[in-house]
Amino acid sequence: MIPAPVSLFVNAGDVAWTERRPGVSLKVLWEDPDGRHKAMLMRYAPGATIPRHRHLGDEQIFVLEGSVADDTGVCTAGNYARRPPGCLHSVVSETGALVFAVTSGPTEVL
Repeated sequence: MIPAPVSLFVNAGDVAWTERRPGVSLKVLWEDPDGRHKAMLMRYAPGATIPRHRHLGDEQIFVLEGSVADDTGVCTAGNYARRPPGCLHSVVSETGALVFAVTSGPTEVL
């Protein structure tokens, strides 16, 4: 009999931040062996931007602190946004933000 999978608990304080681009850092909490599926924290410094890109997989975010904005509008603390595969957008955080994100694929810089 194959043993059942067990829960994964991550102490986020033990995971290092890595700078993705100036003003935007990631803390990967979980990554599937395929490298496409991830759960992470994203930290935006005030004024940080992510240039226009296309999502090749799904991205779901929940804003924990601050706010992030894209071509569609502003997502503030306590709110959720989804970027489906094929979505094109740029991201900016005027105030800075802490975001929990779950992704199922990479992005393509345009």
